[in-house]
Amino acid sequence: MGKIFLIFLLILTAFSLFFAPWVSGAAYFLNSLLQPQYLWHWVFAGIPVFKITAGMAIIGFLSLLAKKDLNWSVLKSKQSICLIIIWVWMHLSHAFTSYPDAPSAVSPELVLSTANSIFIMYFVLLGLCNNEKSLIYFCYIFVIVGLYYIYWSNSAYLSESWHMFRNNRLRGPLGSPYRDENALASLIVVCLPFILLLAFKVRNKMAKAITILAVPLTWHSLILFGSRGGLVATIIVIFGLAYIMKSKMVSLLIFSGFAVFMVYQGAILLDRTTETFSGDRIASEQPINPRIVSWGIALKLIPEYPVFGAGVEKYQAASHNHFPGTTSSVAHNTFFNLSVNTGLLTGLLFLAIIYMSVKRLFWIRAQKLDLNDVAFYSLASSSLSILGFFICSIFLDLIIFEPFYLALVINMVSWDIIQKRSLAQSPIS
Repeated sequence: MGKIFLIFLLILTAFSLFFAPWVSGAAYFLNSLLQPQYLWHWVFAGIPVFKITAGMAIIGFLSLLAKKDLNWSVLKSKQSICLIIIWVWMHLSHAFTSYPDAPSAVSPELVLSTANSIFIMYFVLLGLCNNEKSLIYFCYIFVIVGLYYIYWSNSAYLSESWHMFRNNRLRGPLGSPYRDENALASLIVVCLPFILLLAFKVRNKMAKAITILAVPLTWHSLILFGSRGGLVATIIVIFGLAYIMKSKMVSLLIFSGFAVFMVYQGAILLDRTTETFSGDRIASEQPINPRIVSWGIALKLIPEYPVFGAGVEKYQAASHNHFPGTTSSVAHNTFFNLSVNTGLLTGLLFLAIIYMSVKRLFWIRAQKLDLNDVAFYSLASSSLSILGFFICSIFLDLIIFEPFYLALVINMVSWDIIQKRSLAQSPIS
């Protein structure tokens, strides 16, 4: 029955290409964020839903191109140009790597192949999301996916499904891009701002209660994942929310709730931190946190390979070559990963993209925040989402983390709508 329903939805999506091409983009968006084939494998078995939805989205993009109905201002934006340069530079780095035959934890070809798909679909979705109707549905997909994984993780705990845990940390769906608990924690962090701001946007009491309840459940999910970085990111996101809403009361209430929550439910993370420091006292020659070692090595490697880097996924080879005996295999940081592997330029462009998105929070604060306005809600949510992602990226390698690029699509489209609206309302001199 589930497979029949899936086929029916795919057929409807195909028909939508004739009158609403953005629906095909939304279908890809939902599939890419949720990764349902790893949740309900018996439904999706034998159906290449990723290729089907991606193919239909590309057809929808080409149909808009043929009709000359694409919004070139977003496709040619500074953000898009930065992403194109990063994309091209990654391939150049792979071609000119100093370690062509060195083994790596993750295949460079796999990373490049995944990056190709992500960057292509970024531009496809940027073209398809060309009005406020498509924009709000893209935002709601973040809400749906976030709420589902918050439910999924808490359900695993309440049902005592201990086989899903490893070293007291809940793992993501096996085989999926979120199989690593830190990746799934980052997804929830990226989705959280869309849920938080929806709580202030909706008037339905049931919907408001669900979105508000999602906050403590999110914290519980992150504790189940053992994600200290994720918890830090949620605090920064809440700071950002209070900042744009100009409300000290909101931040006080949420932080008070967080403090109470951590006192009663934060034992797992506190135990992990205690064990880390205890281990350091027992073996003082070992660092408190291997991330600190990785970051130090990365800072020393960047000047060694400033232009094209050591090569895609060659951090491990470069670190072992320059620092024999080191056990560091990954940078544990997205900026360092890009800068060491593919050159300092890509790392700086990554920071520039983050800056362009997050600085819009300052612009939002200067305005009268109207969350009933689709563009304002989308811009505020996506800017906070990208801020949360950046905090997670300080502790993790998230170069090919597609939810980040999907948040960039929403951020760019909503900003473009607001800019054009301002120009249209300006008096003609």
